[in-house]
Amino acid sequence: MARVARLAAGQWEMLTTAQAEREGITRVQLSRLADAGVLERVDRGIYTLASSPDDHRRLRAAWLSLDPVHTVEERLADPVAAGVVSFASAAGLHQLGDLLDDQPEFTLPGRKQSRRNMRIHRLALAADDVQLVEGLPTTTVERTIADLLRDGHDPDLVAQIVGQALRRGALDQERLAAHLQPLAHAHGQPDGPALVAHLLDVAGLSPGQIAAELVKSPIGASIFAQGQAAAIGEILASIGASLPPYDTTLAAVRAAVGPLADTFARTHAMSASSIGPMMDAVRVVSAAAKSASAADQFAPALAAQAAFSSAASLQKAVHDGLPAVLSPELTKASTSAIQAITASLEPAWKAAVASRPVLSLATELEDL
Repeated sequence: MARVARLAAGQWEMLTTAQAEREGITRVQLSRLADAGVLERVDRGIYTLASSPDDHRRLRAAWLSLDPVHTVEERLADPVAAGVVSFASAAGLHQLGDLLDDQPEFTLPGRKQSRRNMRIHRLALAADDVQLVEGLPTTTVERTIADLLRDGHDPDLVAQIVGQALRRGALDQERLAAHLQPLAHAHGQPDGPALVAHLLDVAGLSPGQIAAELVKSPIGASIFAQGQAAAIGEILASIGASLPPYDTTLAAVRAAVGPLADTFARTHAMSASSIGPMMDAVRVVSAAAKSASAADQFAPALAAQAAFSSAASLQKAVHDGLPAVLSPELTKASTSAIQAITASLEPAWKAAVASRPVLSLATELEDL
């Protein structure tokens, strides 16, 4: 009994008749232990300790039967050659999807005759296509998905597996795209990345769908609010505490437009009702910069006027729009920051007016 326990200890409390014979344990002795209730016969020539429940017992027994002579440790020295759990069996072992898995499936590099109730796939596998799952060599999530599509499984069901894997953080999209490249045209897509995007769309995980779900979630709302606060920080960093000299004013306005417009353009689709007023202010800043560059002789003064006017517009937009997305404390801080910008810009604008002609911002905007 000690030799049986020692042999089974390293392989899920299971052993084969052939392994036992290598250790000098006869078939008769195994049968007696089974009759005594010490061992339980799982399949022909395969036993397990009677007190060892295992959800994957049938799959393990099938894998052991692929090479009943060598131990698990010996076989795992070369996992690819040992036989790899694959296709629907791999999906089940990864706990992905709900595919019918009534027959163990394995991938082997060469021919393997088996009279047992299992499917053998003769396909080449790279070492990085295989990982240990529950102690069994198993195709990776990415390779498993590709195999399922290659085997003709319903693409909608495979898409759900892709979605589950992505949500769980178990999916490398670049590796999946590489695996799906040879299958893309058969599924109406130009390449592997496009097929990945299609499967994610079917699973409800396209970028747009993810953004919509994120905004609805509590953590998404928090991130969104932080994004608004970060946008105000970008304004402060770009414009500064005071207006630059006249010859660099236009550059300062342009510098403010870029990150500001980009930040709100990304978030506008998520909550148009909350940041619509801010987008209007961004358009004022952008139009003012374009107007200033179109009238070089008035550029310094017009840039000063544009900066002041747009800051005033943004101040009103912040006052009207921020309370919908920020806490009262952040709204107050952000409003104070914009008021400080406006106050700092006003003297420079007045100085520009006194020193040279200034084109009407309203007239310039009408001409754009």
